[in-house]
Amino acid sequence: MKEKLCEKYFQNKIKPKHLTKFKAKTPQENIIEGFISRKANQYLGSLVITQITMKNGKTIQTEQFVQSFPKIHYWDRRHKLKEDSDQILYHCQEKLDGTCLIIYSLNDNQGNSIEIIPKTRSQAVADQHIQDMYKLIDKKPINEFFKNPEHYNDTLMFELYGVLNKHEITYIDTYIDIKLIGAYIDEKFLDYKLLQCDSDLMAFETPDSIYMIIKSSKDNSFIIRNCYRNQKLINYTISSKKTFPSLYDAISEIKLLLEKINQEYYKNNQRKLLEGVVINGEYIHNGQMYLKIKPRNIEQEAKNPNFVPRRFILKEVQKYFDEFGSNVHPLYEKDDSHYVKYVKYHLKEEFTFEQIEDPRTRKLIKKVFMEVWNSKIPPKSLQNIAEELTQENPNANISELMKIFAKTYPSKKNQSRRMYNIFKSILNKKIN
Repeated sequence: MKEKLCEKYFQNKIKPKHLTKFKAKTPQENIIEGFISRKANQYLGSLVITQITMKNGKTIQTEQFVQSFPKIHYWDRRHKLKEDSDQILYHCQEKLDGTCLIIYSLNDNQGNSIEIIPKTRSQAVADQHIQDMYKLIDKKPINEFFKNPEHYNDTLMFELYGVLNKHEITYIDTYIDIKLIGAYIDEKFLDYKLLQCDSDLMAFETPDSIYMIIKSSKDNSFIIRNCYRNQKLINYTISSKKTFPSLYDAISEIKLLLEKINQEYYKNNQRKLLEGVVINGEYIHNGQMYLKIKPRNIEQEAKNPNFVPRRFILKEVQKYFDEFGSNVHPLYEKDDSHYVKYVKYHLKEEFTFEQIEDPRTRKLIKKVFMEVWNSKIPPKSLQNIAEELTQENPNANISELMKIFAKTYPSKKNQSRRMYNIFKSILNKKIN
């Protein structure tokens, strides 16, 4: 079956080994099953739904393809944008630092929409904590888009960002919101111009353009122009008056300009303003490709050390919690290295095998993971935890209580000595 799906829906650009079975409950409590692609290309996170079990028990056998948001690559020898056309204009849009959210319509066999579902890259249905944030978003434009039956097989891609979904960049002026970063309509990705001009997408905001890369028709050189729509950048945007012989040279200049913007912003605000920019442009081998450009110092930081620095690990750990949030604990119980494999896999594009496999990297992954996990647990004192566990397990001795504590609160294992003393004190009081 996997072979057939690879040919029918993925143009044989992925192999059967890249398809993983999934089973997930939707926001309206229907159950969907099928296969999800794990290949880091344009099909990353794309689905084929093969069965729907309705809330009322009715089962529907189906085949519905859902296009996810493609892998965003760095500019390199493999992933290049077209630059030999006579007219080239690439918009460098702000790379918002949040969670990639894909919205699709779940359809029955007659092509009728059952419900509108949010998903993340690695999941067929977004985790509950992502859904909770999504509930706070103004969804009227999304609902209006999917009211049109012509869009039942299309997908919309957003960045979910803001204070409530804080990663590395802090958006103090946004509690939680979404911006449109991509759309897959009529079986194709829309380029920047179509995203801005499509009448059905006019209600959606997109990330602001910070720079434009323009090819001169006179001498085929490239120039960089500022975009001044972004209010927070007005006092910090840095211009470039140079011309560049190739797109590669222009992109290298943008990396430097982004670094300077962050440096200027940091002087007044003690934090970075930008994670980078993204170009939605035409791939050298045709088709749309998303290319990410980071500030030069951030890119260089990944190349210097012998192991992976903490800030890059933290970013991947945060993505892990975006994807698996409410399932982190059962996943950890089943395989306590699941998160390590996930983080290492997603570090491969920026870091070498030697950096990723360095013992210091693994140690940092474990440390950061436990810190993030612990930060997401509602505040509760060790004393309260100990009292709850002793009440729930009245016949347990101190060794048994410690095992229960380790299993229930693995992210607090560095507090084991204190917990032992608290358990000991509670049990001694019971005896006396």
